Amino acid sequence: MTEPINWSITTEQSATSTSDLAKRAAANGAPSGQAFLAIEQTAGRGRHGRHWDSQKGGMYLSVLLRPGVPIDQWFALSFAASLAVLEAVRAKLVTHLSPAEMPQTGLKWPNDVIVAGGKISGILLEVDGKALIVGSGINIAPVGQMESQNIAPIALADVWPDGAGALPQPHDLATAYLDRLAFWYDRFCQSGFDPIRDAWLENALFLGMRVAVQCDTKALSGVFHDLGMDGTMLLLDDSGQTRHITTGDVKLLGS
Repeated sequence: MTEPINWSITTEQSATSTSDLAKRAAANGAPSGQAFLAIEQTAGRGRHGRHWDSQKGGMYLSVLLRPGVPIDQWFALSFAASLAVLEAVRAKLVTHLSPAEMPQTGLKWPNDVIVAGGKISGILLEVDGKALIVGSGINIAPVGQMESQNIAPIALADVWPDGAGALPQPHDLATAYLDRLAFWYDRFCQSGFDPIRDAWLENALFLGMRVAVQCDTKALSGVFHDLGMDGTMLLLDDSGQTRHITTGDVKLLGS
């Protein structure tokens, strides 16, 4: 039985990174559930040390968690965070779009959230002692393409219908996201990775399709066959061998 968590958001106008704020709080003994929102980040970061463009107009949030399970299980919360982002973004869109107008939304391994073929979110997990920092960014206002990105960014503004009123504000979107993250974190604490994995697969893009995966300097191709119980991509290569991919950038190949 896990202790109840008091989920809360502290907002700063500017920060180097919301994850820096969360790490500072962790060092001072802050409990699970404290989240830090910045209107602007001056040194946002993504996976593999990449810069994350963080000008005003986006949602930049990091959550401090202290999972009471072995550290080798914490990977599941990367998938939980991507589900939470997807559900929060979908909830905003379905309020203003008919089913026929809804763009395709889904998840790209390992934790990218895709809307209309573009990447709307970045998620980065950082372990800090006995704490886990879950950093998430969601594009609200339009953003520019960066050289390091292999998929074009997209923002809510790009798919927001005319006449639908103002775009969601960062705090509103952060609240919606945190609500869904709290749900999936509770499921994780109670039942482990299984329910998260099932929900992630239901929303997985490229599943059953031919993909190319760039793993550092090595490129692999094959069919995205399944998601392993350890979060790895199971790739069925052309020789019929199943490869367990732990990290890499994924691209869909033509039929």
